[in-house]
Amino acid sequence: MLGWSLIRVTGESMHPMLSPGTFALFRRSASYRDGDVLLVEHPRFGRIVKCAIDVGKGSLWLEGANANSLSRETMGPIEQRLVQGKLVYQIARKK
Repeated sequence: MLGWSLIRVTGESMHPMLSPGTFALFRRSASYRDGDVLLVEHPRFGRIVKCAIDVGKGSLWLEGANANSLSRETMGPIEQRLVQGKLVYQIARKK
């Protein structure tokens, strides 16, 4: 899918915004803003979903929605070229 990624959320780091089992659709974008939920290919942690904070030219910082998420300092600054897309739609699992 050119420019699109569909994943199933597996961790708790974005709960309650995105719960485990939720299907999330991401689309590449020309730009990203603070607060965007992003799918990123992190060089150390692999494919992760986090909120963008401190978006600058060429790089940004990430933060989870859950207090148990990795800290922004642990993840470090991310090059925007590593962003695979921003969240455009989600389908929560039935309980």
